[in-house]
Amino acid sequence: MLEVKNVDAGYGDTQVLFGMSMAVRRGEVVAIVGSNGVGKTTLMRTIAGLVKPTRGSILLDGVAIGGEPSDAIVERGVVLVPEGRRLFQRMNVRRNLELGAYSKRARPHLAERLDYVHRLFPILAERAQQLGGTLSGGQQQMCAIARGLVAMPEVLMLDEVSLGLAPIAVDVVYDAIRAIRDTGVTLVIVEQNVGRALALADRAYVIQHGHAALSGTGRELSQNPEVQRIYLGLGSPTQQETTA
Repeated sequence: MLEVKNVDAGYGDTQVLFGMSMAVRRGEVVAIVGSNGVGKTTLMRTIAGLVKPTRGSILLDGVAIGGEPSDAIVERGVVLVPEGRRLFQRMNVRRNLELGAYSKRARPHLAERLDYVHRLFPILAERAQQLGGTLSGGQQQMCAIARGLVAMPEVLMLDEVSLGLAPIAVDVVYDAIRAIRDTGVTLVIVEQNVGRALALADRAYVIQHGHAALSGTGRELSQNPEVQRIYLGLGSPTQQETTA
């Protein structure tokens, strides 16, 4: 459904992605994991049209979308929930959600999409008149995901989905992600909680130095000795001290 082929991208003179390639099949959950600063967020932003690739191609159902404006990519059904939530702090929850239906694709379906996200996250219906900036971190993440869902995505990309959240909020968010997957939405998740991401993912990519260094099913990567040692902290103390 979604293909990234040999993509280079970055910011000004700073290149971040180097020949990045990945593929996402329809209905999958694909996790993107790796250390800080290796290009995970840049990859998501490039797919979403916020960063223009300098080389390579990005295809959605065989149609090239790399370099298109971000609003055009949203109209095609690719929606990014950015790192840090990025809510409108001085707008209430209801208005933040309504802005998810800005596109022509979603506008006619606003009422039904609001009903859907309120069932997925009941707290958002209870807090409809509360300002976005006064929500807890977990509630803000729920609101950000819900806003993305109001946009009627076929591919929903979640960047740093559990960053800074309390454990109980992480549980709620991951339960919601499973429910979203069950509706047939394709999910691409960037996550620093590697164990949690691999347990959920159908397939995953480990990003190092701006390209996919490892790929496989979530189970395969969770059992990979290198992934266990570097990302899951399961190597021997001696190995970990040597690496450090």
